[in-house]
Amino acid sequence: MAPGVVAPDRAGSVTRRAERALFLTTPILIAGLAHVAVITLDLVPGLARPIDAGRRWRGRPLLGSNKTWRGFVVMPAATAITIAAQQALAGRSRRLAALAPLARGAPPAWIAGAVCGAAYVVAELPNSFLKRRLGIAPGASGSRARAAQYGVDQLDSVAACAVAIRVFYRIDAADAAASALLGAAFHVAVERTMRLLLRGRRAHR
Repeated sequence: MAPGVVAPDRAGSVTRRAERALFLTTPILIAGLAHVAVITLDLVPGLARPIDAGRRWRGRPLLGSNKTWRGFVVMPAATAITIAAQQALAGRSRRLAALAPLARGAPPAWIAGAVCGAAYVVAELPNSFLKRRLGIAPGASGSRARAAQYGVDQLDSVAACAVAIRVFYRIDAADAAASALLGAAFHVAVERTMRLLLRGRRAHR
């Protein structure tokens, strides 16, 4: 075989792994976009309250104003709906069903989805707590070790989702890792979109 040419079996395996990663990541992406829409349109404003209720620790906010009850409700609910819908479609398609079937003993799809969504938002809290200790404003990046901090910002929640996915689906660790990497790329895109939308809202006020 000529150098640089990927063997058919290997190419097929890579393609299947990529398809599986996309299949597993799509519900989280859709839920994230739904969350962005809720924030941009200021829906359910009654839940837009900081979960730390303004508490401070050692003179600084505990978590900050960006971590609200709205996110803790919207993300799990949206992920529950998207994963339940996805599994319903998979029940009618062998191709989709083969990509990532739920593991034996896994809870119903909507519960698995809610847990994935909850993992997404809960995993962001330690990083928010650390950023407040370092004096970094909510939604901002610190000047020290900026690249590392930004990387943690993008990876914390998707890594937690990958762990939940590994538990609920019949996939291997490589599939979970591929899903986390793809999810991180989507997370960056959603985060940038959210910043632009919020900036546009402020500019029109």
